[in-house]
Amino acid sequence: MKIWFPAAVLLLVAALVVRLRRMYSIIRVDGDSMNPTLVDGDRVLARRVSQSALRRGQVAVVVNPLPVGERFLIKRIAALPGDPVPPMPRTVLSEERVPSGQLILLGDNADVSFDSRDLGYFPVSEIHAVTIRKLMGI
Repeated sequence: MKIWFPAAVLLLVAALVVRLRRMYSIIRVDGDSMNPTLVDGDRVLARRVSQSALRRGQVAVVVNPLPVGERFLIKRIAALPGDPVPPMPRTVLSEERVPSGQLILLGDNADVSFDSRDLGYFPVSEIHAVTIRKLMGI
């Protein structure tokens, strides 16, 4: 009986680690599009959430729609499906409301951000996670 206890504890710890890795990610910020909120080199803790948990103002980690560059982009959710399309300079969006299944994502540093002002809508399904906090000293 004593031999089963350490094996069970080890299995439980392994299952917990797998679950945590599926729920949380540490993402490194690459670029200046989220200045001053996040700067190049910052690391953030991000949590995977359901689509219904997304809120305007959250900083989201989204799969990069372009085949070049980093795997993920970090942008702020500016509008959710059904929201009015906010006024934006250099926009490629023409609808009055955000279509179902789509989001408007904007970088905080509009001068350098490559976001919905350039790419249009982002699919809600491509949201990887939302940031929880900036990690210090990692």
